[in-house]
Amino acid sequence: MTSKVKQVSVIVSVLLHVALAVTNSQTPEPLATVRNGTYAGVYSPTYHQDFFLGIPYAQDTTGPNRFRIPQALNTTWTGTRPAKQYGHACPDDTPEDDALWGMSEDCLSINIVRPAGIDVATANLPVLFWIHGGAYQVGTSGLDRYNLSYIVQRSVDMGRPVLGASINYRKGGWGLMYSIEIQGTGNANLALRDMRHALAWVQENIAGFGGDASRVTIWGESAGAFAVGQLLMSYGGRTDGLFHRSIQESGSAATAWYNGTERYQPIYDRIVSQVSCTDAIDTLACLRAVPYATLLPFMASTLLNGPGFYPTVDGDIIPQFPTSLLALGEFAHIPHIIGSNSDEGTDNAPEGVINTDDDLYNYLLHNTGFNFPPATIRQIMALYPDDPAQGIPLNTGGERFPSKGWQYKRVAAILGDVYYHAPRLADARHYAAHRPNDTFVYRFNTRPWLAAAPQSVNVTCQDDLCGSIAPAYQGVAHATELAFVFRNPQWLGPWPEYRKLADKMSAMWVHFAHDGTPNGHNAGEGEEKEEVWPPYASGGEEGANLVLQTEEQGGLYVEADTYRLEGRELLTKWARRRHV
Repeated sequence: MTSKVKQVSVIVSVLLHVALAVTNSQTPEPLATVRNGTYAGVYSPTYHQDFFLGIPYAQDTTGPNRFRIPQALNTTWTGTRPAKQYGHACPDDTPEDDALWGMSEDCLSINIVRPAGIDVATANLPVLFWIHGGAYQVGTSGLDRYNLSYIVQRSVDMGRPVLGASINYRKGGWGLMYSIEIQGTGNANLALRDMRHALAWVQENIAGFGGDASRVTIWGESAGAFAVGQLLMSYGGRTDGLFHRSIQESGSAATAWYNGTERYQPIYDRIVSQVSCTDAIDTLACLRAVPYATLLPFMASTLLNGPGFYPTVDGDIIPQFPTSLLALGEFAHIPHIIGSNSDEGTDNAPEGVINTDDDLYNYLLHNTGFNFPPATIRQIMALYPDDPAQGIPLNTGGERFPSKGWQYKRVAAILGDVYYHAPRLADARHYAAHRPNDTFVYRFNTRPWLAAAPQSVNVTCQDDLCGSIAPAYQGVAHATELAFVFRNPQWLGPWPEYRKLADKMSAMWVHFAHDGTPNGHNAGEGEEKEEVWPPYASGGEEGANLVLQTEEQGGLYVEADTYRLEGRELLTKWARRRHV
């Protein structure tokens, strides 16, 4: 599930988000008091916002806390502590992208962005709680594309102010290692436990920043969306009051597989051997005593043959397969936004290798980990014929992009539906069965603008931004909606029609955080109202999606959720064979 859209730190995260938006030494430091003490943040005159960055929400996970559930903070202080820079990324394989602010096991931190000048005692701002993506293997909240300032600014401009929050959590083997030793000590699925611990910190402390602990929207993309789906199912649907609305962009609890000890025990045992812990009475305790620098090279997800580290069915925080929990209705029955991008499959399609029917058959049988029997693969191939006009990317007609493989568009359609569109269909149906009036589904359908150096081929420059539209073979790929919902100009580009769509989408996300509907039904006099997004259930058995695209493409419209329906329903039927 590794994205081809690299999460790079655009020009050193746009020079520390333009030196944290040009701090003003004439303005007093913003302060926020939490249970443990008081933090001093940074005031941004550029956005008229207060930033509180890199605040720990749990103890350092080094040493005795390694491979252990997050431990509550247990210290207090007088005076103030600084919260002026993003915290360390949790360890991963891509420090060149993620370690701009450092990388270590002391990484469980939260960032808060709020409008400046609010009355903290009475503001009660709803909280948009962002969970970053990265296939559960990489990523950090400090990446520029996740800059919360723009959507917070949008909320203020709308007269519907929100408070933005984002977190770092343990990824890869550091957060999702599994073995009989891990399971036997109750320390499985640490990434999800980190997230719940951060949400508990929000419940205890967000009022000190002016936030409303009763209106927390969990929001994520890709692995962040997997996580949102999994949080909805935690302990069989228990929210414990930690969150109240959910947004899932391009991902589901049923996207990535849930392997067990057969998959992970040999990996655990190999690492134990590599760091000379094989003869220890307690190998897990031995691993906790290994120096970080010694252990780090053996923990890389890239060393694994096959998928990286993902959550497991541990009988506790994830009690059963997500497909079972959905069918049982054992998930949080709260308002939802969930959606996917038209051409998700281009992110996962192998390039240059699927040229014939035999290539496709052998790939699906031997190289995916889906565990589909041969007859099912033949049935899938019949429902996804070798017709480029039916393939992905959409709306590219008979073009085959032969350099990517003669049947590239066919395999892209299948993989996009396996991982994203089929699970999204199943999720929407189950969510809407319990929340028919406030389950909202979208399909995003605008190709992204991509930044490029001014001297590159086919690049134009405008408003100090240089780039071009993404290649046609990528289409509306995985993660392309992010620039629009965050309303981030560095990723949107200079085109007015893109910025107009971003204004619409970010407004819908803000309204949803406020009221549980993207339509702004409770907006006050003179405030923006949107009445264009019907609930999924309004489409009856077919369901109703809102297609999100620029006005030049035809604008927003509602479609029946019937595209590639037979294929998606077959893939949903066989999802259990993927261990989801």
